Parts: sequence; C-alpha cells; structure tokens
Amino acid sequence: MKLFHLEDEGPLRDIFKTTVNMFNNEVDLVQFERGDDAVTYIDSHLDEIKLFLLDIRVPGAIDGLDVARHIRDLGSTRPIVITSAYVKPDNQAIKALDLIWMPKPMH
Repeated sequence: MKLFHLEDEGPLRDIFKTTVNMFNNEVDLVQFERGDDAVTYIDSHLDEIKLFLLDIRVPGAIDGLDVARHIRDLGSTRPIVITSAYVKPDNQAIKALDLIWMPKPMH
C-alpha cells in the first residue's frame, strides 16, 4: 500500500515514518515537505496512492488544501486526511473536498 505524506517539519516526518514502519513495514511511504513537489509526484503516481495525509501549512506556492483540491480535480476519491496545528479549514471546504480533519498534535 502506498501512503502519501506532506509535512514540512522534518522531525514530524521522521516520527510518522518510524510509527508507520513499526506497525506495518510493508507500507510504501512517500514523503514531501513542499506542496509543489507533492503535486508533481501525484500527477505521475495518483493511481498507486491509497491514502493522503496532508499538512495545510507547507512551503511553496501550493499549500496542503491546494494539493487536496488538485487530487480531487484529478478525479481521485481516495481518503485525504488534512492536518494543521494552526488553522482548521472551514467546514464547507472539508465537505466539498471530502476531507478528514485531524488537528495536530495527533495522538
């Protein structure tokens, strides 16, 4: 299973990777810190990705919500979990993009 993770904080990426590997080392985890790089990868690998975990605030011209919109615009109905320690997207955006909201810190 391919799991996509967009997170700009290196230590959080590392913790997430370690946690995923502890529970299932057969997961193919791909991680990015910039929204622009994330979209480039998604464009080539969309059908392989089973779950998206996206931080909202990331560097680059494209934030996590823009990445979620891009995924939906490409026609994917795969689950998207959106996270942030700073701001929750408005309920209309969550509903329109069919997102799962998970505030940080995640437990």
